[in-house]
Amino acid sequence: MLQLIMLFAFGLILASAEANQSRFVNELDLPEILQRLDTLTNRFNDLEAKYNHGPIAFKASLTRAVSPGPNQRIIFDDVKLNLGNAYNQHLGGFVAPLNGTYLFSVYVCSAGAHYIALDLLRNSEIIGKVQAGDATYTACSSETTIAKLNAGDAVFVQHHGGSGDLVHVQEDILNSFTGSLLQVV
Repeated sequence: MLQLIMLFAFGLILASAEANQSRFVNELDLPEILQRLDTLTNRFNDLEAKYNHGPIAFKASLTRAVSPGPNQRIIFDDVKLNLGNAYNQHLGGFVAPLNGTYLFSVYVCSAGAHYIALDLLRNSEIIGKVQAGDATYTACSSETTIAKLNAGDAVFVQHHGGSGDLVHVQEDILNSFTGSLLQVV
């Protein structure tokens, strides 16, 4: 008998919950339902864009020595890797395809009796610096930085020093510019 009473009470609770839920849906007006649907659709599209992309990474190096002028962009012309096709070897720059956190690295060498000073820029903002030089020997240096980029932001390497500076190239020295997407935001 107790089981029958409990079963009857459980049925009443379910019927009451269904009635309340039905009344709640009826109380919502259509514009509010459409607004919620639109918000959920936008969130879904954002998540889909965040997780449905291929890898973004590049590595480019110099094939020849460069004696840049003031504020001249350094064109790393030998593309070793360009996943996502975001690096432009003709302009020497990377354009972020997605909002995210990116890792960049520049490795540069200068011949003895020369010096080189380079800036790593996001659009026109300096996000890193690298300098190399020695009175007698070839000297190399590197800079690695992490930057938050918006889609469309450009990252490139630009000469910072005066005239007479030299980026040295030889067979066993690989001056390079690399970058990769760490996380979409």
